[in-house]
Amino acid sequence: MDRPTALVIEDDPGSSRLVGEILRKSGVDAEFVVDGIDALVSLHKTIPDIVILDIALPRVNGWQVLHTLRMGELASAVPIIVITAHGQGTSARRALDGGADRFFEKPFLPAELAGAVADLLPNGR
Repeated sequence: MDRPTALVIEDDPGSSRLVGEILRKSGVDAEFVVDGIDALVSLHKTIPDIVILDIALPRVNGWQVLHTLRMGELASAVPIIVITAHGQGTSARRALDGGADRFFEKPFLPAELAGAVADLLPNGR
């Protein structure tokens, strides 16, 4: 059986390494991009099983990526986990109202992210 895949949209190398390690331990392969433009280009090529999305991104921010994914045909059914260091009180509500399936503010507990990934992947993988 193929391993599930994640698209990690994160411009911070430390956060990318942490998320990548969590995904690897969860049995999920990951592709990494550092901005919203590269994310949208990647999504036109391959639809992942799950998206991990930072909000503060260069060129096109995470809010715009989230909106594009949820309003278009591109990947409207793909689970999206939003992770941000800029989690003011309204960010979680905005993310969830915008179509994110989960929201985490940095720093987050690795076990919580791993659990959310497992919950959102098809067949619990």
